[in-house]
Amino acid sequence: MNENLVPKDLRKVYTNEEILSIEQKHMIPAVTHYYQNPILIVGGDGAVVNDNNGKQYIDLFSGICTKITGHHHPKFIATLKWQIDQLIYTSSLYSTVPYAVLSQKLAQIAPFGLTQTFIVNSGSEANESALFMARKYKKNPYIVACTHAYHGRTQLTREISSAGWRTIPESHPPGIRFTPYGYCYRCSFGKIYPDCDTECARYLREVIRTQTNNAIAAFIVEPIQGVGGIIQPPPEFFQITYEIVKEYDGIYIADEVQTGFGRTGDHWWGIQNAKVNPDIITIAKGFGSGIPIAGFLTRPEYAAEYTTTDSFTTFGGNPLSCAAAVAVIEIIQEEQYLKKATTLGEKFKTLLQPLIAKHDIVGEIRGQGMMLGIELVRDRDSKEPATQEMLKVMEICRQNGLLIGKGGIDGNVIRIQPPLELTHEQTEKACEILDLAFTEVENAMG
Repeated sequence: MNENLVPKDLRKVYTNEEILSIEQKHMIPAVTHYYQNPILIVGGDGAVVNDNNGKQYIDLFSGICTKITGHHHPKFIATLKWQIDQLIYTSSLYSTVPYAVLSQKLAQIAPFGLTQTFIVNSGSEANESALFMARKYKKNPYIVACTHAYHGRTQLTREISSAGWRTIPESHPPGIRFTPYGYCYRCSFGKIYPDCDTECARYLREVIRTQTNNAIAAFIVEPIQGVGGIIQPPPEFFQITYEIVKEYDGIYIADEVQTGFGRTGDHWWGIQNAKVNPDIITIAKGFGSGIPIAGFLTRPEYAAEYTTTDSFTTFGGNPLSCAAAVAVIEIIQEEQYLKKATTLGEKFKTLLQPLIAKHDIVGEIRGQGMMLGIELVRDRDSKEPATQEMLKVMEICRQNGLLIGKGGIDGNVIRIQPPLELTHEQTEKACEILDLAFTEVENAMG
C-alpha cells in the first residue's frame, strides 16, 4: 500500500491535547469519553489496546461489547482487505455475494425456524425494524418491554428503554408498556429467589390483562441486560414470559445485541441458555466485531409481509460489512469461542468471587460466560449504589492498565465484556488490578 496516498491529517502523529482541542471545537456534547483525562487509543492486538504514548491496556469492554474477535485478528483483517479490493459498496437494490452468503450462514446458526434475515446498521435500527414488523403482522400497537432495559436511541427504542435514557419531558407513545425484569439483587417485589415463584415473570400477565386489549404485538427482552447493569434473571423468567406471550398471541423478541455470537458461552445466543426459542432475535455489536452492521432474524411467516415500502436501508447489507460478519462467524467456529467463553468466564468468576468476602464495596458478582458484572455498593445492607466510587475504581484501573465498562441506572456496575481473545493470564492480571482498585477506594471511604 502506498501510504503517501493516505490523507496527511490522518497520518499525522497527534498529542492527546491536540485531539481533545479539535473535539471540543467541533463535536457536540453527546460525544463524550470515559476518564478525567481521556485516552487516545491508536492501536491494539488481541484483548489489548495501545494509547498514543505506547501504554498498553487490557480491554475488558471491547469498545462497548463489540470487538468480539479481538483487535487486529489476522483472518478478520485479511477478509476486510480482500473485500475492499473487490467491492466496498453497492446497495441491496442489487444482489451481492457477501449479503447472500451472510444470510445463509446466519440461518445455519440461528434458533430453530429463524431463517429470514434483514440487515441494517445498528442495534437501535434492528430493534426498531423488528418491532415495526411485529406490529404490522399482528395489527396490534402494544409492545411490552422490561424495566432497566436498554434497546437503543432511536425514538421508539429510546421509549422502550427504561435505563435512564429519557432525557426530555415527554410521555410514552401509545402502546408502550413495561413489566418488571428479573433483577434478583434488587427485587421489585421485595422477595428472595427461589422462594418467590418468579413473580417478576408472572406479572407480565397482569400488565397485558390490565394495560392492553388482552393482546400484544410483541414482548422484547434482553437475555442479560447490558446497559442496565449485567442483570441476569433465572432461566425460568424467560420460560414463563414466553408462555404468557404466546397465551396472548404475541411475538417473542430476544434482543441479542450484546449477548449474541457466543458471548454468554455454550450457545450462539443468550436466550438459548434458558431453552426458549424466540420468534425474532435482533443482532449487532459483536456481529461485525467493530464494523457497523446489525439486523434481525425471524420466521418466514412474519417476514412475508415486511416489504420495501415498510423499510429500506441505504447502507444495510453493504458488501464490506457483510464480509466482515461472515469472517466473524467463521472465527467463532474455528477458534471455538462458544466453549472458550464458557471456560474462561467460569475461571473469571472463580477469581472474582473472593473479592466479595474481601471488599464490602462489592455487592454482587453476576453474569455468564464473558458477560459479567460487579455491582458496587456503599453499604451492603441498604445497597446504596456506589456511583462516585465506581468512577474512582475506573480511574485506578486505567492507571494500572485495565479498561472496564460502566452500567446500571445508577452507574455503579462494572461491565466485563471483553474480546473473546482474552487470555487466562490477562484474566488473572485484571482481577489483581480490580482487587487493588477496590482496596484503594475503600481506604478512601474510611
